[in-house]
Amino acid sequence: MTSSPAAGVGVSPVLGFVGLGLAVLGTVLACIPAVFGVGVVVLLAGFVVSLVGLFRKGAVKWPSIVGMVLAVVGGAIGTIVLVISLLANLPGPVDPAIPTDTPSTTSTEQPTDTPTTGTSAGRPSPEELAAGSKETLHAGGVTSYDDMPDFYPCMGQFLYASDLSDETLRLLISGEDPLPSEREAARQAIEDGIDTCDPSGEGAQG
Repeated sequence: MTSSPAAGVGVSPVLGFVGLGLAVLGTVLACIPAVFGVGVVVLLAGFVVSLVGLFRKGAVKWPSIVGMVLAVVGGAIGTIVLVISLLANLPGPVDPAIPTDTPSTTSTEQPTDTPTTGTSAGRPSPEELAAGSKETLHAGGVTSYDDMPDFYPCMGQFLYASDLSDETLRLLISGEDPLPSEREAARQAIEDGIDTCDPSGEGAQG
C-alpha cells in the first residue's frame, strides 16, 4: 500500500505571512503620529490573522508567532512615538506668552518714571531751593540759621509748595532778582518761610 505524496508535507503558512506583513505595515504606520490610528487598526488586523494562522493545523508556526509579537511591539513603539511628539508640542503655546508679558511691563513702567525726573527740569526740587535759600541768606550776611539743621530743608519745601512760578524759583536759587510781577510775592514767600521754619525767631536774632 502506497502512501499519498502530500502526507509528509506541511500546509503552507499563508495566514502567518499575511499576518506578519500586516504587522510590519502597521508598525510603520503607527510610528507616524498623523496616521497612528490607521496603524493601530492594521496592527490589530495583523495580530488577529497571525493568531488564526497559529492555530491552523499542519501549518508552519513561526510566521504567525513573529507576526503576533511584532504587532504587540509595533503598537508599543507607535504609542511611545505619539506620546513623545505630543509632549514636544506642548511647550509651544506656553513660550510665546513670556515675551508678550515683558514688553507690557516695561512699557507701563517707563511713563511713570519719566515725570519724576522731569520735575527737577521744570520746577527746582526742595533740595535745590534749600541750597539756594542758604546762599541767598549768606549773601545778605545771615548765617545764624546754619546751626538749625532743619531750617533750610524746611525753607526749600516751603518755597517748593508756594504759588511762585518755576521761573521765579529758578531765579531765586541762582541769586538773581525774581520776575517783576512776582517780586513782592517772592519777598513775602521768603518772609513767611522764615516765620514758618523758625517760629521762635531765635535764628534771626542771632
